Amino acid sequence: MRTLTPEEELLYNQGERLLPGITHSLEELVRHQSSYEFFKRVIEEDLRHEGRYGTGAVTIVDLGFGVGHGCKTLSAIPGSQVTGVDVANECREYARTNYSAPNIVHVISDIPQFIAEMPAFDYVVSRGVIEHVRDGINATLKSRWNKRLMFDVPYDEPPDINQHHVLSRITEREFAAYPNKEILYEEVSGRIYGGPVQAPAPNMIMCVAAAQGMPPVAELLVLPIPAWEPPAGMRAMANTIAKLNAQLASARAPAAPPAPARSLLGSIVRRLAG
Repeated sequence: MRTLTPEEELLYNQGERLLPGITHSLEELVRHQSSYEFFKRVIEEDLRHEGRYGTGAVTIVDLGFGVGHGCKTLSAIPGSQVTGVDVANECREYARTNYSAPNIVHVISDIPQFIAEMPAFDYVVSRGVIEHVRDGINATLKSRWNKRLMFDVPYDEPPDINQHHVLSRITEREFAAYPNKEILYEEVSGRIYGGPVQAPAPNMIMCVAAAQGMPPVAELLVLPIPAWEPPAGMRAMANTIAKLNAQLASARAPAAPPAPARSLLGSIVRRLAG
């Protein structure tokens, strides 16, 4: 990872926020994007099932939008109106600069406060955020939605793994009160599958709660769902950066690829998100 600008360092938050193409590995981007592509596919299939795909508005809120790449993915759903919620002003500024769209609104708010005052949305989604919110599981249970609530958190994570996570050891038992729920899992590879647990160590656990009468996700999509596959150009660039990192490390130089290479990868990610 190259030396971050002061703005990027603030956003990065000691590794808790992913800046696509700038921080973290390509594998981490694949995991994040796989979750958002899953949310997108479920919503699109719901709209087709209802016979209103491409017509009318569908409202979506993303709790903890980070730098905004997930909201940008969801904004590609025809007729969508996407609201991203995060606690930091720098998130909104970065998202507006790099992942904006006419149908996205970014709101700065503490998530429990937003939930306490929120209007009803068709869909509430969140990726890898609720573990940062004290009593976050109960907070999401109080969120208002008409169609589905879909969110994932680290699966059965020990309490000493990440100092930023205030919730730990989250397993299936935490979701007992959610209505019409399905429990899914995401592997480290980004593949998403249904229960019972089929892998030795799932990376994330996902709760999908649905309104009465909504079809199960297992009827809409063929499970397991392969991980999001980055375009060949992005993977080639990531491989080049990894090789540069290895060469620099072996030469006892700072383990960071040249800034232009990282900047190019970041620009590729933003173009693909658009």
